[in-house]
Amino acid sequence: MLKKLLYICLSLLVLSCEKIFINGDLDGMWRLQSVEDNGSVIYTDTIFYSFQRHLVMMGIFSETELPKNWYMGCFAYEGDSIIMNNFYRYPGTDGICVPEELENLHIYDTIVGFKVEHLDDKVLVLSEADRKYSFRKW
Repeated sequence: MLKKLLYICLSLLVLSCEKIFINGDLDGMWRLQSVEDNGSVIYTDTIFYSFQRHLVMMGIFSETELPKNWYMGCFAYEGDSIIMNNFYRYPGTDGICVPEELENLHIYDTIVGFKVEHLDDKVLVLSEADRKYSFRKW
């Protein structure tokens, strides 16, 4: 009897675990590999974007120190487009950030619309205006 009860509890526990990911392959941590802007290419491997539910978290990470500031924002992912907005600094005293702070992360406005050119479980390619962003899943 105790063995059957244990199996039932274990089954219910496994069945009750539900993924909170709602964006398919987009959800997770992505490492920015390169940004192509008007024909010139900038290579980087220290910038990370993390997409979870409706929140994007971005930061510059090095192997020797933790990032001083992360930036967060809201995003909406529908079809082949991603709209990001409402950026703020975390942690920060007031939290609000200006577009110039985000330029190191290759974000140049307070509302950014990306076209998803390619997305699978390992590669993400976004385009915005004259820029193309290439990411690898981390």
